Amino acid sequence: MNNDIEERPATLAEETERYLVWKDATLDHNRPAAVAAQRKRGALTARERVTRFVDPDSFVEFGQLGRPDPEDPFGDEVLGAADGIVIGTGRVDGRPVVVVSYDFTVSGGSMGRTNDEKFARARQISLRSGVPLVMFVEGGGARITERMGSTTIRGHERFSDLGLMSGWAPILCAVVGHTYAGHANLVALADYVVMVKSASLGLAGPRLVKAATGEDVSTADFGSELHAKDLGSIDHETDTEDDLIAHLRRYLSYLPSNCTQPAPRHPRQPTDDRLDDSVLSLVSANQARAYDMRRLVRKILDEGSVFELKPTFAPNLVTSFGRMGGHTVGVIANNPMFKAGVLDGNASDKMSRFINICDAFNIPLVWLVDVPGYIVGTAAERTNLFRRSMRPLWELSQSTVPICTVVVRKAFGLAYHTMGGAEFHPALMVCWPSARVSPMGAEGAVNILHGKDPTVTPEQRMELVDHYKRLEEPAVAGAKFKIDDVIDPRDTRLAVIRTLDFIADSRHESGHWRPPKKRGIAPA
Repeated sequence: MNNDIEERPATLAEETERYLVWKDATLDHNRPAAVAAQRKRGALTARERVTRFVDPDSFVEFGQLGRPDPEDPFGDEVLGAADGIVIGTGRVDGRPVVVVSYDFTVSGGSMGRTNDEKFARARQISLRSGVPLVMFVEGGGARITERMGSTTIRGHERFSDLGLMSGWAPILCAVVGHTYAGHANLVALADYVVMVKSASLGLAGPRLVKAATGEDVSTADFGSELHAKDLGSIDHETDTEDDLIAHLRRYLSYLPSNCTQPAPRHPRQPTDDRLDDSVLSLVSANQARAYDMRRLVRKILDEGSVFELKPTFAPNLVTSFGRMGGHTVGVIANNPMFKAGVLDGNASDKMSRFINICDAFNIPLVWLVDVPGYIVGTAAERTNLFRRSMRPLWELSQSTVPICTVVVRKAFGLAYHTMGGAEFHPALMVCWPSARVSPMGAEGAVNILHGKDPTVTPEQRMELVDHYKRLEEPAVAGAKFKIDDVIDPRDTRLAVIRTLDFIADSRHESGHWRPPKKRGIAPA
């Protein structure tokens, strides 16, 4: 087609058909080579991802006629279809979302001028409407052929827009291919990130790394296992894109559309809220015997509602969404199966992030505490632990959502405060009979107080240890009303659900009085 007015159709029907043909040319069925390229990579197309993610017949697309910064907008219709990005609005489980899907088959999904204009439009819809923004990303950042010499691209606002959106409406990101530079920046600014195992992710790709440093690396060096297990920079890794899409949809089911709304509440299941006797054998009264905290989490949450985040990163701490009596909750629990449940730098970072998200979107926190303390030693200090250990406490002090704290076994030292301690005014603060709460374990206290005293005999030392152990028992805290109750473990779920019911039906306020400050300053 060309721009000669004399060759244009004479009727509205013909003019309409002309545009319909132009738009149809951007769809997958008219781009067999592009579809075949994705199939060769074992990947879905950008449009297939959108179609499978949103509810059927709910997607409204914007900018389908977009194309790479053209001199002739009436040139080849297929060239640069939609300029490498599909954007629009849709619904997930009936709730509105904004969707962005980068198309690797168009200039490697790179960020060109029109491409950025479209992404800016998607961000603004999400910001102004207060609905989640969901991004499917792959690509290597800016389209250099269109960027050199340009300083007035609206897309440069992408980072400030996403920063403004943070905590206002959920931001989700799916890493579906090789993702570097500007595309990786989008991942870093998302609340929730899921990554397919065939993808890779990094600030710079192998070619740029080679050019800048001479180091030979491959996409495998930046794979999902690195980010899921070693770094904790993503929340889930999946085998397939269909699994990835299912994770995105499920994550959204736990969150409101924006922070002005309460967390979603589901109908209460017709089950007995009292736990069966098996919980009594799940957790050993022997403080040194490990057990899998994930089993307890599954017991106290509504059946089938557990959605754990970062399951392979810092497994000594469990962070999970779930429901209790239909109420959406976030669960934070120590896991004695890994490092005895001790807290370290990675666990602190994982916890901080989860508190932040739950507080931003009005999700009450439930703590299941069995923590011997923080890891110590020169190796731990070299991880900057003394600062990282403060970040969860700082996040708790900033948060306003209700918390319910259940001390299952150990709660010693600073880690007790970190795990929803009394100073953060839990709506419910209870202990199991197996709980032990103390500034320090009995053996450690005796070693510090009497370890260098030659007059203390082994028998006296044992008596001192027994004395301090008795002081750790929850009966002492209960007698002094330092806790709300010592409960039958079988009543854990019941006690928390009744507290959540009370909070939902009252004007319950959580946390401290707050000074009229502008903002807090997070530990570095």
